[in-house]
Amino acid sequence: MRMIAKKFALAFGIAVVFPAMIHYAVSSFSPEPRWQDYHVAPLIDSNSAEYQKKDAEYKAAEKVFEKHLFAVAVPLGLITIIVGAFLGVQAIGTGLMFGGIFSVSDGYFNYWSELSAQLKFSSLLAAFIVLLVVGYRKLEKKEITKSDE
Repeated sequence: MRMIAKKFALAFGIAVVFPAMIHYAVSSFSPEPRWQDYHVAPLIDSNSAEYQKKDAEYKAAEKVFEKHLFAVAVPLGLITIIVGAFLGVQAIGTGLMFGGIFSVSDGYFNYWSELSAQLKFSSLLAAFIVLLVVGYRKLEKKEITKSDE
């Protein structure tokens, strides 16, 4: 029973750390803008021209970061799902698969509103196909092996 708990803890740890690592790796090369760097305290009037200008600058910097995060997190997440599915060590493979799913989600969550409908569809279709192929290839093999025994 303790071994199951250790495997679960390892998988959970990988699933949490991997997407955070991707997020902060992107932040290292494309700094995530901080709101306080664009908005000087005390706020006098959120309708003032100065505030509007700083807010527009902040939003533009945020879009750049989100675009970079999407471009890195989604493909790396999909690759990680595939690697995790075919890895021999079950706890690590499971953690990588969940970490990949969470990374893909992080990339989509941050940039979803900026994607065109075609890119939303095509990228989700690619993710869906990866999940189906991985699931079919890995789970089908296990079911065939178990039925042969």
